Amino acid sequence: MEKDAYSYCLERIKGRNLPMKLIEVEYTFDESKIIFYFTSDTRVDFRELVKDLAYKFKARIELRQVGIRDGARMISGYGLCGRPLCCGTFLMEFEPVSIRMARDQDMVINPVKISGMCGRLMCCIAFEHGVEDEKG
Repeated sequence: MEKDAYSYCLERIKGRNLPMKLIEVEYTFDESKIIFYFTSDTRVDFRELVKDLAYKFKARIELRQVGIRDGARMISGYGLCGRPLCCGTFLMEFEPVSIRMARDQDMVINPVKISGMCGRLMCCIAFEHGVEDEKG
């Protein structure tokens, strides 16, 4: 069911040229409500999309915008290190990550190598920042 809702919603997003990326679809237990999670860099007017979805699925529709890192957490996957994404396994809160943290760890400042699946600086940079100070 979620797969059908996901593909139909993607089709309607493209058809309406909406600047949003669909992340996940979730039905409530009684199937009276469908929740669509998405990310977007801008504010999106999705009222017509909600009408399309409500007409098709005959259910209450809710669209929830999530942050880019929350979206990566929902999708999950593997990081450059080959391990499951930190945000999808053990990190519950996202700390701000800065280039200075990467420099302090003597990392190569190459955006491709220090960016996570979400396109932002990897969460593990903040997680590991200060570990050397604690050891010393």
